[in-house]
Amino acid sequence: MEVEAINDAGARVGDRIVLSFETTSLLKACFLIYVLPILIMIAGAAIGFNAAPLLNLNASGLSAVFGFSALVLAFWFVKTRGNRMAQTTKYRPKIIRILG
Repeated sequence: MEVEAINDAGARVGDRIVLSFETTSLLKACFLIYVLPILIMIAGAAIGFNAAPLLNLNASGLSAVFGFSALVLAFWFVKTRGNRMAQTTKYRPKIIRILG
C-alpha cells in the first residue's frame, strides 16, 4: 500500500516503518467521508417528503429527488473539503520510526 507521509524519521525507499496518525484527524475524516453524506441525504429526503403536500406532488418521488440531490451536494462538499484537508499536515500520517 502506498501512502504519502511526513518523513520525520529519515526513512528511505524499501525501509519498513511505523506510521502514526492522529486519532481525532482520523475520526473527522471518517465522519466526513462516511457519515455526513448519509445524514445529508436523509435530511434532503425528509425535506422533500414534507414539502410534497405543499406542492401537490407525490411524496415518494419528491423525497427521492431531494434525497439524491442532497447526496450529490454532499459528495461535492466532501470532495472540496477533503482536498483542503489534504493540504494540511494535520491529516497526513507521519513516519515515526524505522524498523530494523
